[in-house]
Order: sequence, then C-alpha cells, then structure tokens
Amino acid sequence: MTTCIISSVVRYAAPDEPSGFIYVFDPLKGKVLQRCEMIEPPFRRREPNPRGGYRGSKGISIRDDQIALSNASMVFRYDPDWNLLGVISHPVCACIHDICLDGDALWVTASQTDLLFKFDFTGRVLDYYYARQLSPVTEELGWTPPLAFKPDEILDSKIDFRDPGTHEKEVFNRSHLNSVCVLSNGDILLSLGLVLGGGHARLLRLKKLLVKFGVWPVLLDANRRIRSRFHLKRDLHSDLAIRPVTARSAVIRMAPNGIFGLSLVISDITAPSHSLLEAPDGTVIYLNTTQGCVLHYEPQSGDVISLTKVTDGFLRGVTLLPDGLFLMGSKNELITFDLGARRVKARSRISDNPNEAVYDIKVLPDHYSLPPISFRDHFIMSSGYDPEISLGLAASRGEC
Repeated sequence: MTTCIISSVVRYAAPDEPSGFIYVFDPLKGKVLQRCEMIEPPFRRREPNPRGGYRGSKGISIRDDQIALSNASMVFRYDPDWNLLGVISHPVCACIHDICLDGDALWVTASQTDLLFKFDFTGRVLDYYYARQLSPVTEELGWTPPLAFKPDEILDSKIDFRDPGTHEKEVFNRSHLNSVCVLSNGDILLSLGLVLGGGHARLLRLKKLLVKFGVWPVLLDANRRIRSRFHLKRDLHSDLAIRPVTARSAVIRMAPNGIFGLSLVISDITAPSHSLLEAPDGTVIYLNTTQGCVLHYEPQSGDVISLTKVTDGFLRGVTLLPDGLFLMGSKNELITFDLGARRVKARSRISDNPNEAVYDIKVLPDHYSLPPISFRDHFIMSSGYDPEISLGLAASRGEC
C-alpha cells in the first residue's frame, strides 16, 4: 500500500490553536489515515501575519533510515519508528520552507533571510549560499538588492531571526528562497519564489504602516466595493482587486563545481512559486502558484515543455507516486495529476477547514510506522523538555 506524509499550515489559527498538522494519506483510497499535531515554533505568537509566516508544518525529507520534518524554526529528525534522532536550528535559519536530505547533510531553505543552509546532522553549518550574492545570476536577472548581511554576520548574527519581533521582514526577505532540489546528475536547483525589487519592498513597508495605524481595513473595504461594482473576480492570493506591482520567480541551477546559472524565470508573479521536483527522465516540475499551473521544463536549457492549469487555489507541495502520477496540494485539497496526459485524474481533501493548506508531500516508505498523534508530547517524552519553550529560553541566552 502506498501512503504519503503531508504537512499543512492553518492560516488565521488562534494563538492557542494548532497552526499545522502532519497527515498520513492513502492516495489510492483518497483517505486520511492519521492526523498528527505538529510542534509549534517558539515565537509564533509574535508573528503578525495571519496568513502564514511562522505558522504551520513546513518541509519534509525522507531517506530509508530517517525522516526530517520542519516547522518555521526547527528541523526534527526521526528514525522509521519515530525515535527522535536530533534537532537542527540556527538563529539566521528562519521561516524554513523546503528541506532536503543529501547524503550525510541536510539542505534547509530560510526564506526570511534569503539563505540556503547546509547542515551536518549535529546542526553544524557546513556551507551556506546567500541569494543576493549568487553572481552571475543576480546580474542576469537585473536584481541588485542591497546586502542585508556581511559574511561574518550570517554565522554569528546578533539578531535571532526565528523571532519575528527582532527585525523588519521587508529588509531581509527579498527573494523568498523556498525550495531546493538535488538532481540525479549532481546539480542543485534553488527556487527564488518571489523576487522583489526595491519598489515592491517599499510598498510592503507602506502596507505595514497602514495596518499599524488602522487604515488598511478601510482600504480593504473600499477594495471590496470596487470589486462588487465592476464585477471583478477576487484574486485568491491577494486582498486587492488591482495589484500595484508584480514580481518574478526564478530557478537557479548550481553545478557540482559551484558555478551558478539561471535555469528559469517566470514573470508577472503575485504569489511565490513553489516545490521543485525532478521527474524520472531528468526534467523538472515547478509549481506556478499564481496561475495554479504545473510547469514542466528542462533544467539545463530552461525550455518549457508544458504548462497545465490544475487549480484556482494555492498550489504547493508535490511528489511522484509509484504509479507515475504526481500528487500535489491546493489549499486543503490534493490533486492527482497525469503529466503525460496533462490532466487531473482525481481530487480529494485532507481537511474540511478552508483555512488549512497543504505545504509539502512525500511518499512514506513501507517500513515506516505511523507517526505520533502529538509530536510535541512525543518530543517532551523523548527529551524531557518542551521544544517551544526551551528554544526561546536558549535563544534569549545566546545558546543556539
């Protein structure tokens, strides 16, 4: 029997409610086998963004002898029987998105700081890549944001970016580095899901001020009136009827010799693109969340093979099933997609909550047992301490 493990984010979750779950799902029957409450990051209550941000369960990566699960601040490693193997966390590795086990290392995308980290299993940083310094790709993109870090500040930062109250998001998150994929030929692909120019960042700062002074709800009400008056369809990824600016998504290819190249660019983006996945023939799937499309392309040449619309929802998370079909997420829905025929084969839901959205999906190997119902309770039993509280205390003392 094929089963999948799925992470989710619950938007608008109250501070005392779970903001994310881990599901075990049978794709053949379209049935949830188990739902597990994920560990919350320690500073979640300081995150003002109700739609996502530091909420929820994030990336998943699996190999035969271990599985890694993440929230926005920590990566937890378990063996196939769900014995805790270790925890990886770093002050500058914040708002974690996708993760990837690669040999005896773990790649982690930190979207809040535009960084890709490579950790060993003790949590030591082996390497890192800063999206704003990936020359010559940045020049080819025409993207020249100011450097928010000096090299020594990345590993020895005095700011704990896991705490959203310590910094201004708009200064540090300009590329939304959110996915990493190690290809069979040794290349590594990085998704810059939402590449922002200076004008976009200034508008985000303006929105933040309007929210602070109570003006934003008035503008949203006017926006609703405009949509109603002119019968405009609501963009599911935006509160606004008319977007003042759009951005781009970019996929960067890093060769084994460390040379970077631009693999793909998507223009007119209003929501980050997500979830790189290599197909069996070496081509790549990339999810254009703005358009709800599955983009199939050749990573060496950048040639787009096909672009297929599958949803009006928030497209994110994809895995290859043993039968050759792809399973992907769209809000609280799972879509089974036939890439060869370019059509949707089935749809099913993991939740009845319209504010819950799939984050990541992986096939769970047959020799893995079912995970614990509560990862927090399981962690406390395994380690003797509460991860949500202890990380906050350790961070305040500068110990992690």
